[in-house]
Amino acid sequence: MENIRKAYTAAARTAQWSILRHPSRSMSETLRTLADRAEGLVESDVYGRGELIEAFEQKLAKTLGKPAALFLPSGTLAQPLALKLHCLQRRKNAVALHPTSHLVLHEHDGYQQLWGLEGHLVGKPNTPIHLDDLQQISPASLAALVLELPMREIGGQLPQWDDLQAQVTWARQHDIAVHFDGARLWHCPAAYQRSLAEICDLADSVYVSLYKDIGGIAGAILAGPEDFIAEARIWARRAGGNLISVYPYLLAAEQGMQENLAAIDKAVVYAQKLGELLGQIDGVKVNPEQPQSAMFHLHIQGEMEVISAAIVNFAETQGIIVLPLPRATENGNCIFEISVGRNAMQRPEAFWAQQLAKLMSQIK
Repeated sequence: MENIRKAYTAAARTAQWSILRHPSRSMSETLRTLADRAEGLVESDVYGRGELIEAFEQKLAKTLGKPAALFLPSGTLAQPLALKLHCLQRRKNAVALHPTSHLVLHEHDGYQQLWGLEGHLVGKPNTPIHLDDLQQISPASLAALVLELPMREIGGQLPQWDDLQAQVTWARQHDIAVHFDGARLWHCPAAYQRSLAEICDLADSVYVSLYKDIGGIAGAILAGPEDFIAEARIWARRAGGNLISVYPYLLAAEQGMQENLAAIDKAVVYAQKLGELLGQIDGVKVNPEQPQSAMFHLHIQGEMEVISAAIVNFAETQGIIVLPLPRATENGNCIFEISVGRNAMQRPEAFWAQQLAKLMSQIK
């Protein structure tokens, strides 16, 4: 698989069309773009202070409808930090998480091993958390509830708006803080037909990624009340997240928001239509059957190496990235994550259905 991955990376670099995310730049192009953006800026940020970073944080706080916001280098720092504060405020040590939460699957139990928190898994692995799931657990020990919007591991699924509101009401009744894992929260306004501020009003704290759909280099925003964010600054320093300067990340995030943010609403609508078409191809299953956000998963039966080799060959011969390499396997199926952005939207949805049908004929 390692040779296949290298070949895929090379083919992706030269492909004319790609179904995935937004157009990208090389490292040198990125640095030149950021240098142009930095023209006229006199001073960089210094340990989280300065006009550049403070204006950026204020802008994001306003966008998310929160009093204050804090730039952090990663969501892996932002989220357990937020949960730690909620636990300290309530003098409890447990947080409720979905079984597919990023904190559970991809952070080596950092929220437990480094932050000393206790996790209670809530809900079924293949669906979002529902109010019924919460009503079946004891809330007495819980300080916070983590809700991922949308949920990456299950194809960008979202709870229904009414159920989401009901979950928040349940948490409030039990003095449980609500934290939004909003790595892809940018999808939610189009999915829920509500503003980011209205959606975030349900949560006590919100994390958003500055690179996944935005296209920045790295970085995250944690937003919430002013006293909460003031305390978060202290904990970020303790945890080594208060870097001397982060201006390349800030400039890249600003550039990405300028180029990509406005396209995400359209990407949600496009993904919903695209998922419907791809699901009509023999041998392709879409999860969820009707995409809710600007991403979904495809399940295709077959061996990972065989399908991966076909994807690479298709990219090399056709100049088209129609699928990423598989991200996982399940019940004999390879799972592919389709993240829709400006790349896919350069072509009509039918184009991608035609290309995937061609690829499937080669796999068979």
